[in-house]
Amino acid sequence: MKEIHLPFGEAIKRSFNFVFSHLSVYIRLSLFWGVLTCLIDACEGFPSLCPIGSENCVSEQKLNLYQWSLFFGGISIIISYIIYVITKTETGKYFRPRFGTKDFKYIWAMLKLIFAAVLLSVIIGLLFGVIGSILKLGSLKQIGIIFSAISFFIISMYLSRYILVFPGIAIEDAEMSFNKSFELTKGNINAIFWGLFILALPMSLVNIFVSSLYFAIRFDNVFLNLIFSFSLTMIGFLNDTIKASFLAHIYQYFIYFDKKQKQVSDN
Repeated sequence: MKEIHLPFGEAIKRSFNFVFSHLSVYIRLSLFWGVLTCLIDACEGFPSLCPIGSENCVSEQKLNLYQWSLFFGGISIIISYIIYVITKTETGKYFRPRFGTKDFKYIWAMLKLIFAAVLLSVIIGLLFGVIGSILKLGSLKQIGIIFSAISFFIISMYLSRYILVFPGIAIEDAEMSFNKSFELTKGNINAIFWGLFILALPMSLVNIFVSSLYFAIRFDNVFLNLIFSFSLTMIGFLNDTIKASFLAHIYQYFIYFDKKQKQVSDN
């Protein structure tokens, strides 16, 4: 099969343009999760504002209900938005969010890739750590951590070729397996990986700006905390929406040219 090359700039442009020309869809799909997550955040003492001001850190929990709500809400929004982009069908509206077996399949696929990346990077880190300690280049721990981090980055880039599995799960494409995704995306590691990175930059910068604004005000007030908590939560969900748009658009691109190639070969 001839390699399909993803147009890097066009994919990013389409992903952004679609989201910002359909902001009403983003609001409908994320408003429930935004309100719910913000209320949970308030009940837990605003852990979302902990990185900004230590006075808001009332708990030493590593993982709280706020983070769980942010996580599951993000998954729900991503899947719902992918479905909308590809099928033009809204599966969740305002305070009637969509959440079901697709979400858990999505999470399971994500966990498998994360586990593979972590396992391989740890093995490589340990290997180089042992070699480095034998050659007296440093301690096993120091060298191991450095090479594990480098390996995780490189492996994550490589595993990005499996990304079509996620939109496949969203629209219930039973044919889109890990193997098929890997086959279709050959030669597109940089376009996919750096595409995701670039798409995440704008909302990351907005997040930093809003966080800095809150820090500059330094006026601890429940109402103010609610405003900033809700703002940061919705910024995070908008970032998820942009990611979903990218996943949906590149899925459509690869599927379209795959079918086109098959039609040509059949004729």
